[in-house]
Amino acid sequence: MRRASSLASAMILSGLAFLVAGAWAQQPGAAPPSPVAAPAPAREDPREKPVRDVMRDFSQAYNATDARALANLFVETASVVDPAGGETQGKTAIGDMYAASLHEAPGLKLESDVERVRFLTPGIARIEGRSRIFAPTGTANQFTHFSAILVQSDGKWRLAELTENAAPAQDVAPYERLRELEWMVGDWVDESEGNRVVVNVRWADKQSYLIRTYSVDLRGERQHSGTMFIGWDPQTEQIKSWVFDSEGGHGEGLWTRTNNNEWIVKASGVLRDGRPTSATHVHTIMNKDSVKTSSIDRIIGGQIAPDILDIVMVRRPPQAGAAGAPEKPAAPVAPRPAR
Repeated sequence: MRRASSLASAMILSGLAFLVAGAWAQQPGAAPPSPVAAPAPAREDPREKPVRDVMRDFSQAYNATDARALANLFVETASVVDPAGGETQGKTAIGDMYAASLHEAPGLKLESDVERVRFLTPGIARIEGRSRIFAPTGTANQFTHFSAILVQSDGKWRLAELTENAAPAQDVAPYERLRELEWMVGDWVDESEGNRVVVNVRWADKQSYLIRTYSVDLRGERQHSGTMFIGWDPQTEQIKSWVFDSEGGHGEGLWTRTNNNEWIVKASGVLRDGRPTSATHVHTIMNKDSVKTSSIDRIIGGQIAPDILDIVMVRRPPQAGAAGAPEKPAAPVAPRPAR
């Protein structure tokens, strides 16, 4: 069973258990970095800081679910237009609107980025930017463009108008859709009883996809390898993966984040001999350097296959002496579960 376990660890972390486990079972005895650096921004007008700070305070108040603090960022006669076109007028009504919204959808978080500030007069400014509202589970991602008019009132900048519009899909960079999976980027390894599983995850050009490659060596001999592409599927509006293995099998999976440290992948595919396969992969981020994966509800060619549980892989540190590689001890391999 140790040989099967070692092979399974590669298949699971690379999302391929549903492809190769069936073929393995025929053999005797088998049973969670940074985006691409942007150009240096132009020198900021010192007048812009207090204006930008209003939107910083807005995000902080929203994330703290403080509707009163949100309302206090507006003038008495302010108006807010939401992405659906609904308008709320007056500071008190705006506070009530945010209180109700935060109560109905607890746990949502807001990120905002002011892209442009323009002063219409010394005391009136117009800003434009982008925002993202998301849930820790990753099930709610709303990208918007916003524009606002701010005025100086009692020596402070406050919002007089705030308008939000849903961002067109083509305006949302692929990285924004995929950055919740950035924890995977790097090299992963599982070594036990002379077997070796190596997985590499890297960004494609322009961070448009994540590319995962794997190889499995059993007693020093290469057995399997494969490549997976992970990207945003605009048709299903979900993270999706496409995988191809060295045996001629292929498949795909839909990714769902269920909490801060867990991802569920509903996978399906076809073996080289044409048999359909399906499985549910559960990836649990134990810490930044180790991931535990189980593959359950496995069906191969219409037959139920045994679950594969609690396979642990660890991040491999950069090779000592490599350019820019920090000197640090290798992460220990977690104990393998009893079989």
